[in-house]
Amino acid sequence: MPCSDLTAIILAGVVVFTTFTIESISGFGSTVLALPFIAMLIGIDKAVPFLSALSLLLTTFIIIRSWRHINLREYRFIVLHVILTVPLGMFLMDCLPKGILLAILTLFMLYVGISGLRQTLKSNAATAPGCQNCKTFVMRLILLAGGIIQGAFSSGGPLIIIYSSKALPHKSLFRVTMSMVWFTTNITMQLKWLLSGKVWNSMLAAQVVCALPFIGAGMLLGDFLHNRVNEKNFRIIVYVILLTSAVILGTNTLLNHLKGSI
Repeated sequence: MPCSDLTAIILAGVVVFTTFTIESISGFGSTVLALPFIAMLIGIDKAVPFLSALSLLLTTFIIIRSWRHINLREYRFIVLHVILTVPLGMFLMDCLPKGILLAILTLFMLYVGISGLRQTLKSNAATAPGCQNCKTFVMRLILLAGGIIQGAFSSGGPLIIIYSSKALPHKSLFRVTMSMVWFTTNITMQLKWLLSGKVWNSMLAAQVVCALPFIGAGMLLGDFLHNRVNEKNFRIIVYVILLTSAVILGTNTLLNHLKGSI
């Protein structure tokens, strides 16, 4: 997708603008929503570092704008659990059937998304009640599983959101704290790619530069809308993104399975 390819730039720009507006509102979702479409334009090997670099820009913007709302205790708790199991995910990627793992993840995300959306729509409360003790054994397992999926497929975000949506019920706390988590994971991945010298080149750098106007517009629009969405509608947006992510992940898994069967 060189800058001379106007059609590809516009298509990628629309995807980047839309998905990064969504993440600027909610604090997550851009990578998992954009990846299938960007991968079709520049290939999966380039799409992941490309979106990771853009995500770094967005999360930096959100952190600078809202750093006072960061919940450092929850941030440390989430990152500690995720980091513990990322290496295991990288190992399991080469050992276990990827289709089965992704199918289980998709079903789990669908269940949580539908359940959370139904409860939110039925609730008359203006703000989410949160949970008295979110650090249960089950929630710890979910975060550890998020680290495994992150290490294996770079798609652990939806599982991490299951915990953080309960532990961080208020929208501003949720958005900036999750941005800190994504900043940490993305900066780690970027350093790894830079040190390896096998991912970044002048073409990929040019693609990031071409996307800057689109992500800039998405940042500003999403930040504007975030401040005007009430708490209940914010939770609805979170669960809708989780459901959409599950549908995209499940569709990609099914298509890859059918492709491998042909």
